[in-house]
Amino acid sequence: PALPMTPEQRRHFLDNIIADAERLDRLLVRLRELARAELQAESGETTVSDIVAYLAGRFPELDIVSRGELNVAFALPFEAASIVLSNLAENAVQHGATRLELTPGADDHLRTLLVRDNGSGISEGNRALIFQPFFSTRREQGGTGMGLDIVRTALNAHGGTIRLMDEPGPGAAFQIAVPL
Repeated sequence: PALPMTPEQRRHFLDNIIADAERLDRLLVRLRELARAELQAESGETTVSDIVAYLAGRFPELDIVSRGELNVAFALPFEAASIVLSNLAENAVQHGATRLELTPGADDHLRTLLVRDNGSGISEGNRALIFQPFFSTRREQGGTGMGLDIVRTALNAHGGTIRLMDEPGPGAAFQIAVPL
């Protein structure tokens, strides 16, 4: 016959159930964001100044800096741009960043945005894994591993891409590219 749980075992068991339920709830929220990113077919433009203003309001703990022209427009509606940049800013904050730098650029066919933070960066071992759905270095803190997949999906819906850059110095740097 099985012995009943001690009060401490019961409390530990219930704490695990609550933690797992909260993680599932966060995961469902992220999956809804992913579905919304996949369905975005609307067109529109967002300027770097729109992005800077939005991020500064949403992430007051970050010093949001723009290098270059603020009125540069990207062929992304504001909702898609806010999903993309919010996820990158959130990752930066979660990895200790205090600064997020946005540098727009362009060539004949693409508008680019280099997004660089001064956080702890991405380890060499994790660089190949970060775009895989559900990969998270923060599972114990509630990370779902969906953020960069949502970013990539939102950009793909508008013909855009994201790639991890090999930048010197601390932090992480990503280049977003969207067709003109």
